[in-house]
Amino acid sequence: MKLATSSPERQRENVLTAAASVGAHIIGWADDWEVSGATDPVSRPKLGPWLRDERGPYDGLVAAAVDRLGRNVVDCLNTGYKESFPS
Repeated sequence: MKLATSSPERQRENVLTAAASVGAHIIGWADDWEVSGATDPVSRPKLGPWLRDERGPYDGLVAAAVDRLGRNVVDCLNTGYKESFPS
């Protein structure tokens, strides 16, 4: 959390820049800093409720990097699948 390239502040800047680049705006944040990357994204305390449709409608997710959404390719693909095809 201390490195300049991956600090929370830098990641927040990256998210805001990415959202602005496609004309999007942020409606909520899911900062699970203290949660292990091995935790399934749907089970994470702050991200999970968004993925389970408990936080209201939204059109997409923005992350500072792909590895912020999941530890491995399967996690990221599953998160993207759930995002594209909510239950």
